[in-house]
Amino acid sequence: MVQFIMKNKQHNIIKICLIFLFFVFKHVECRAQNTVTFKIDMREPIESGLFSPRENDHVIIRGSFNHWSGNDYILEDVNKDSVYEQIFNIDTDSGSAPEFKYLIIKSNGQELWENRPNKSNLPYGNRFIESNTRAIDTFDSDKYNFGLIGREVIFTENEIQNDFIQFRNTLETQHCCLYEYTSKQELDRLFDLQYQMLDQPMTPIEFYKILTPVTAKIGCGHTAVWMPEEFWGIGKNHLFPLKIHFIENHAVSAGSYGNSSMIERGSIIQEIDGVPISEIIHEMQMNYSADAMNIHFINSQIERRFPLIYARRFGFQDKFQIKYIPPGKKKNRLKALNATSISAVKSVVFKNFHHPPLQIKMLDRNTAVIKIPTFIYYDRVPYFTHFIDSCFTVINTQGVRNLILDLRGNDGGDPFCAAPLFSYLQHKSVPYFSEPYGKYSELAKPLLLPENHYTGHLYTLIDGRCFSTNGHFCALLKYHHIGKFVGTKSGATYKCNAGKNTEIHLSHTKIMLNFGRSTYSAAVTGMDKTKPIMPDYPVKETCQDFLDGKDVFIDKVIELIQLDDS
Repeated sequence: MVQFIMKNKQHNIIKICLIFLFFVFKHVECRAQNTVTFKIDMREPIESGLFSPRENDHVIIRGSFNHWSGNDYILEDVNKDSVYEQIFNIDTDSGSAPEFKYLIIKSNGQELWENRPNKSNLPYGNRFIESNTRAIDTFDSDKYNFGLIGREVIFTENEIQNDFIQFRNTLETQHCCLYEYTSKQELDRLFDLQYQMLDQPMTPIEFYKILTPVTAKIGCGHTAVWMPEEFWGIGKNHLFPLKIHFIENHAVSAGSYGNSSMIERGSIIQEIDGVPISEIIHEMQMNYSADAMNIHFINSQIERRFPLIYARRFGFQDKFQIKYIPPGKKKNRLKALNATSISAVKSVVFKNFHHPPLQIKMLDRNTAVIKIPTFIYYDRVPYFTHFIDSCFTVINTQGVRNLILDLRGNDGGDPFCAAPLFSYLQHKSVPYFSEPYGKYSELAKPLLLPENHYTGHLYTLIDGRCFSTNGHFCALLKYHHIGKFVGTKSGATYKCNAGKNTEIHLSHTKIMLNFGRSTYSAAVTGMDKTKPIMPDYPVKETCQDFLDGKDVFIDKVIELIQLDDS
C-alpha cells in the first residue's frame, strides 16, 4: 500500500512538471523574435528644421512591442546620407503585426511624433511591421510639430479646402436634423460663403474661425468643432489666467487658475491686450454652438471656458495685458498677467467629468438641499441611484416638507441617472422620453412610483448651464407642474441631439467635429423647442452680492419657503 502511494505521488509530480513544461513551451511558441531592419530618410525633416543632428537630436522608434515608451530603439546615420537605420530584434506575438511609429527626440527632450503614416490604420495611422526587410521609409511630418519648435503651423490651401469638404459632407450626410433651426437654403449659402474664403494657406486658428459660423448657425449644442490635442500641446502653458463671471453686463474676475491671486476678486475687466472685453465676448457669442442658439447657454460656456475659447480664437501668449477696475474703485489699472497652464484650466472646466461628490444637507429639520452638479455618472449609475434612494429614505423618515434641488451648473449626462431622480418627484407614473431610444427604450414607459416618492414642496435651482439631459429633466418638472423654478433661464429645452460615434477628426488639420446623430425628446407636448426652461422666480446677482459672497439663489428659495409656510 505504501509503495502504491509513493508511485502515485511520483506520477503526480511528473504530471505537474509536464503540464508546467507544456505551458512554458506554449508561451515560447506564442512569442517570436524577428530581426527587423528599419530605415528612414530624414532629409525632409532636416531641411524643414524639425530634425537637427548637429544639435544632438535623435530619431527613434516606439511601438506596441515596447508599450510605446522608452528611448532604447535609436537609429543611426551610418553612411552620412541622412538615411537613419538600425537592426533590432522585435518581440511579437505570432500571427500579429506589431505597430510602430518613428519620432524625433529633440536635444531638449521634446518628442515630435510622426503624423499618420498609415492612413488606413485608424485611428492613429500607425505603421505595421509586416516583414523583416523594410523599404526606406519617409518621416510623415506632423505640421503641429512646427509649433513645438517655435515655428508657425500652416496648412496649404488644398489641405484646408479638402478638410472643409469633409466637414460639410459629414454634417450633410450624418447629422440627424441639420436644418431644424436654419433652412437648407440659408445653410447652403453659408457653406458656400465660408468655402470661398479658403483661398490661401491658413493657420489652424484661421481655419477654425471659418468653420465656427456654420456650426453656430445649426442650432445644436452637441454640434461643434474643437481644436485637437496637438494644438493644445503647443500652448499648454500659455492660456489666459483669470476666471470670468458675468454680472450686471460686466465681465468680472472670479479668481485665477492655480494658487496665485493675480488681481482682486470682483474686478471689472475692461480690455485684454488693448481690445475691449465687450468685443471679445461678442465675437465668441456669434461663433458658439447652442440648442436653438440659446444665448443663456452660450454665455454660461464663455464664462466656464473663457481661456480655452480665447486660445482657439486669438492664440497663445506668454503674458496678457489687461485693463480693469478694482472693486470699490473708479479709476482703471493696467497689469501684465503671466499665462497659466492648460492642466490648471481643465481641472476646473472639466471637473464635472470626474464624478464630483453628490451632496445632501439639512438647512433645518423641515428643509433639505440636494446638490446634483452633473448627471455624468455613466460608469457609476448604481452609485448615483443609491445616493438618490438614500436621500429620499432620509427625507421620508424625517418628514422633510421642503426640498431644494440645486441643479446649477449641471450640463447633462446619463438619462439613467436623471430618470430615477425624476421618478421620486413625479406625482404619478409618467414616461421620461417621448419615444423608445435605443438602450433608453424603457424610459419611454411610465416610470415606477417609488415607495418613498416625495410629496412636499420642491424648489429647483437652475441657471444657463442647465443643458442636455438636465434640459429633459427640467422640462418634465415644468410640464407636470412639479415644484417651483428659481434662478435664471436655462441653457436647454425639452429636446437635444446626441448619439454614439459622433466625433471625427478632419484629415489634415485634425480639428475635431462633434455632431448629433439622434434626437432625444422628453415626454412632453406643446412646449416650444426654441425657448429655455423659464424660472418662476427670476434671480439677478449684483456685483455687491458677488463681493459679499451671497448665494442669492438660496436666499430667494428661503424667502419663498417662509411665504409658503406662513
